[in-house]
Formats: sequence, structure tokens, C-alpha cells
Amino acid sequence: MNENIFPPAVLPIGTTADNTMPIELDKRIVGERNRTEVLSWLSRFGWLTGRMVAALVWPDAAQAQAMARRTLKALTDEKLVIARAMPKGTVYVLSAKGARLLTEQTGMAAEGGNALALGNPVHRACSNWYLIRAVQQGLGVVTEHEIATERGPCRVLKGKQADGLVIASDGACVWLECENSQKSRPERHKTVSLVQECIGGERQVELAPGRWLARVALVATNEQALRWMAASFQDAHRAGRLSDSQVAEVDVCLLPISESLVPGDAIDGNLYWNVLLPASA
Repeated sequence: MNENIFPPAVLPIGTTADNTMPIELDKRIVGERNRTEVLSWLSRFGWLTGRMVAALVWPDAAQAQAMARRTLKALTDEKLVIARAMPKGTVYVLSAKGARLLTEQTGMAAEGGNALALGNPVHRACSNWYLIRAVQQGLGVVTEHEIATERGPCRVLKGKQADGLVIASDGACVWLECENSQKSRPERHKTVSLVQECIGGERQVELAPGRWLARVALVATNEQALRWMAASFQDAHRAGRLSDSQVAEVDVCLLPISESLVPGDAIDGNLYWNVLLPASA
């Protein structure tokens, strides 16, 4: 009598007759998926540190940074990724070869980042880490790099270019405004005007089909930069140019970033409830 009553065709895909998994094959599949994910995030963010890659690809793994280092080294050895030196650390960008491979594998319109201008790395790291946190919360994001390269829903609104967007499942967008140093008064007024003209009105401002502007998040790497921006909002609020409800649609976050682009503990709040209201008491 044939003791194997289940023919091989009905065994679950990826198992053997003794109900074990082909471990090596599974590891190769997971490894290839992780490599593609690393390349995809590099394409979307422009550049990332090893810690950022670990937080995006292995958010819950105990050995996330070690796995990120191994994967980035392998990709660098294969010339799919380029390591670029920073004053205090290293960032990674796609190579032209890596961009071509990513496009072939996923259809994503990717470009190499060998000549990518790194700009103000602390400012970009502030945006990157805030968006990475949103990704870990299951939210959609549009990165500063995607917006700057016109791959986002919009590039400029009311004279302002977003430092990133966080997108909820219903299409509501949070406009990210990062502060690393004191901005000029006219630049701060642009941010205030954005809230005044586009937040809290009867008509929602559409950024793209199915995407509309709901809130603004002010994210600063230091207290002084946040104070300067809050002061401009406070002046507009006192002058009656901003209503209570409009200011309540502005979130604030103090997100310290070290010179090596490592984030400190974030402190989140609301501009109206946690900043302006206590100041007026």
C-alpha cells in the first residue's frame, strides 16, 4: 500500500515531502528581495546612511545594522551602490549600474547618484529620519529627493517646496518643513502663508489626484530653529491672520541629528496646544 496519500503536486509550495523548507533556496529569495528593497529606497531617498537602510529594510530585526552593513558591502562590491564619504561617516547612493538593474527588475525610473549633490546633509537627514519613522508606522511617503527631482505630486506650492510628504490611507497629506538653522523672516513667512492659504479652508487643496493637503509638520533639529519658526506663527496668530483651528493643524517635532547623521530621541507636539497656548497663559 502507498503510504504517501498526498501526491507531490498538492504539497504546499516551497516544502519537501518530509514537510521541511528548502532553507538555502528560501534564504536566497529573501536575500534578493532585501537587495532590491535597498536599491529601491536608495532610488527614492537619493542617499541613505547604513542606519537609515537598516531602519527601512529591517525595522524589527535585532541585527538590523549588521545585516545592512553586509548587504551594502555586497552591493558596493558588485558596483551596484557607491559609498560616498561624508565629514563624519558614509552615505550610499545608487550607481548607474544599480539604477539600470533596479529599472529592469521593477520598472522604477531610477538614476545613478554618483554626481548627486548632497546639499545640507543634516537638513536632509532630518527629513529622511522623519519620513523613515512614518514608513515604520505603515504610512506612505514622498521623499525630499523625489520632490526635488519632480517625481512627487507637486514641487512648489505658494512659493514653498516641501521637504517631504507623509500620506495617510485616505490621501490626506502632511507637508514636511524641516529646520536646521535660523531662516530669514521672508522664508518663515512663506511657511506661515502656506498654512494661512491652504490649511483649514472650506476647499481642500489638491496636490495630485487623490492627494490633498491636510496638515503641516515643522521638524527642527534644534530648539532655537523651532523657536524662530514658532515665533512667526505666533505673530500671525496674534494679528488674526491665522485662526486657532489653522494653527492646530500644524504639528511640531524636535528631532536632534548628530554630525554623523544619527537621530536623537524625537519630541512630538502640536503648535497650538503645546506651544502657542501655553505661551499665552
